[in-house]
Amino acid sequence: MEEEDLKIRRLPPDVASRIAAGEVIERPASVLKELLENSLDAGAKRVQVESLEAGKQVLRVCDDGVGMTPEDCRLAFERHTTSKITTLEDLERLATFGFRGEALFSIAAVSRASLTSTRHGRRSGWRVDLEGGRISSEHEAPPVPGTTIEVRDLFFNTPARAKFLKSDASERSHLTRVIEEAALAHPEVAFAFKSDGRAALKLAAHAEGSTEPVLRARVREVLGDDLAPGLLWVSEDHPGLRLRAFIAPVELMAPTRNLQFWFLNRRPIASRLLQQALYRGYDAFRARDRHPVCVVWLEMPADRFDVNVHPAKREVRLRAERPVFEAVSGAFSGALLRSKGIPTVTRPPALSPHEMRRAIGDYSAAARPQTVADGKPAGPFANFEPGLGLGEPWAGPVAGRPRWYTPPFKFLGQIEQAYLVFDAAGGLLLVDQHAAQERILFERYVSELKSGRVRSQTLMLPMAIELPASQVQQVLAQADRLASAGFEVQSFGKTIVHVTAAPAVFLKAADLKDLIHRVIDDLESPGSAAADVKRRALATIACKAAVKAHDRLGAAEALGLLEDLKECEDGTACPHGRPSMISLTRDELARRFHRPGAPPQ
Repeated sequence: MEEEDLKIRRLPPDVASRIAAGEVIERPASVLKELLENSLDAGAKRVQVESLEAGKQVLRVCDDGVGMTPEDCRLAFERHTTSKITTLEDLERLATFGFRGEALFSIAAVSRASLTSTRHGRRSGWRVDLEGGRISSEHEAPPVPGTTIEVRDLFFNTPARAKFLKSDASERSHLTRVIEEAALAHPEVAFAFKSDGRAALKLAAHAEGSTEPVLRARVREVLGDDLAPGLLWVSEDHPGLRLRAFIAPVELMAPTRNLQFWFLNRRPIASRLLQQALYRGYDAFRARDRHPVCVVWLEMPADRFDVNVHPAKREVRLRAERPVFEAVSGAFSGALLRSKGIPTVTRPPALSPHEMRRAIGDYSAAARPQTVADGKPAGPFANFEPGLGLGEPWAGPVAGRPRWYTPPFKFLGQIEQAYLVFDAAGGLLLVDQHAAQERILFERYVSELKSGRVRSQTLMLPMAIELPASQVQQVLAQADRLASAGFEVQSFGKTIVHVTAAPAVFLKAADLKDLIHRVIDDLESPGSAAADVKRRALATIACKAAVKAHDRLGAAEALGLLEDLKECEDGTACPHGRPSMISLTRDELARRFHRPGAPPQ
């Protein structure tokens, strides 16, 4: 390379502007996001979007906001001009979307654009036309309230960037997603979207506020009538954090991650930490191929997060990650646990207390379940109060019992030596013996961790775990947290960690090394607490230690398993999310056999 080639030069303004535009404007949807944010900052209550060729040819945004003066119209397209901030301290109390003063400048640099705006109360408007970032003309315009910005021929002067755009269908979907996000964040604003002359989306304006009815109405418009009504409402307030959300119950989880929307102070955001908190909340319920559906609105003081991380303002940095992580994951897991019921063949109508007492009284002494060796009642009868009116069994816990627990139970036998069959109040309760004991062991292990009394076992020979050097340093930095979870680790060279002790329960599993790798992987989660660090590993250990399918169980063991399951926080599923039981109620049996008194079809 010649010395002349190494000489530092100042970039020409047009080159610098196109490079800067590439940091903000990636596709038509990037343009739309910036324009919508400007409209919302201007107080718009109605926003209309039109596009041709998915925004590649034309993208037009009209709003009824406060509008701009002729002087503002000229300045709006200059670099680092903004109405949002005047001092550096303003960044810490920012309550608007746009603030860098780069959006319109960047858009104009790679397109042919025009802006027409009328300030409220003015008798005339103003129009500015630009090409490649330079004003080509400006003149007076009709006094139409609000602002209209039209962007044509996007990337006409940067053809290499245009080649990276996807098909019209793909780009159109990105445009629609941007409008959906804006609508979910602002239910009080009406949005309309026309694509190639056809109405593609129309969202009505709703009332102001963040109440459940208002937000659910908007969520129903965006997610549809099939999904939205079944979503769980979550509302919690923590110091410095307000959380409002709709999340999918276990049975409504989706096969894609695309139905997840996050907002911080009404700004659409992407946050790996928050996504980890979401999945941590679903850990005990989610199958691997299913993903949570969520719409989450978070509110925090402006000085507790930073959106000035990336030019597109999509990513955020939180000042206190751990409390936010724990608040979000705890809120979601709690909501799921409260909502879960035992899976049923058909949800029966409520039984009256008289019917329930009659069902209990129908059992003769000979028909009652077998007892354990010491003569005391087995399983369900340990805490059973005769004559108790149980009411509708799905309404929630009764006298501290989980809602699936509706005694009396009689053990009838096994199917395929895998499923335990119980007579339950005249119906059938089927229990997957492996999944049930997996849940029991898992919760015992987690309880041991939470109590801070983990039984640790020193290994006869240290186990060597090879990792990249960066991860070795990460593991050693977390040595105290690992110790609280029962692991002891030592450095052995730049790329090897020696594990010298592990929780005693781990020693039951043959693949200890694989489990330790899982624990190390989970350390990457910034919100992981000692009990959470190895949740997945514990689930696997419980799976390996639990009684297997095809293991023969007697009546005492089966009833004991049911009794232990009753004490679990959630006995309806194994730690991996698979159901541990299903129910066929007495009324459903009567209906299936067309018996008298069967519920009408």
